[in-house]
Amino acid sequence: MRESPTKLVIACRVVEPEIEALRKDVRDVEVRYLEQSLHRTPQNMASRIQAELDTIPRDVRTVVLGYGLCSNGIVGVVAPAQGLIVPKAHDCIALLMGSLEAYKRAFRERPGTYYLTPGWVAEGKDPLGILKEYTEKFGEETALWVMNEELKHYTHIALIDTGIGDLDRLRERGRENARIFGKEYTEIKGDLAYLRKLLQGPYTEEEFLFFSPGQKVAQESFMEEVLICRSR
Repeated sequence: MRESPTKLVIACRVVEPEIEALRKDVRDVEVRYLEQSLHRTPQNMASRIQAELDTIPRDVRTVVLGYGLCSNGIVGVVAPAQGLIVPKAHDCIALLMGSLEAYKRAFRERPGTYYLTPGWVAEGKDPLGILKEYTEKFGEETALWVMNEELKHYTHIALIDTGIGDLDRLRERGRENARIFGKEYTEIKGDLAYLRKLLQGPYTEEEFLFFSPGQKVAQESFMEEVLICRSR
């Protein structure tokens, strides 16, 4: 019978391309990916994560959540017997930029930015992908109106270049998103340092939150980040 890994990471599938690239150099870590669509229904996120946490074998020593606060989606999650380590981040964008500080800096410089990543594009959850879903449900005219309403407070569409995936294809998709929705296109250099720490540590108080066994994840733990950064 195969022994359980000593560390388990439960992450959103949107960061799968980057995590899988990093895992080649990491041993004894299991990663379980949950569906990206939970970001569209954050009210269902906590129960879905909890269901996964409740199946963790007792001999796993360390449990890490590959999510930020995510529109309060993880609020109410109860830490398992091992405790729970959570990135001190508002959402996955900080993870892909390399640090919470990098995200804060980008937000201050250009708050009206909609970020695209390889994972978002691959899952078809960029604005054009969502437009396609809406068109199938509501028709082209209504779908375009709804998407423009959802994006009306954004001025830029920025592709985060994490070094993963076909950059030319991602860049073409990003520019098409910007053209269709009347936004300015830009690119940001990503950094996998935060995701590497998610897999390997070190887990410092500056970058991670720690929840004791049985403790619930609360919004207050993220309050500084919530006040500074707007949800996606």
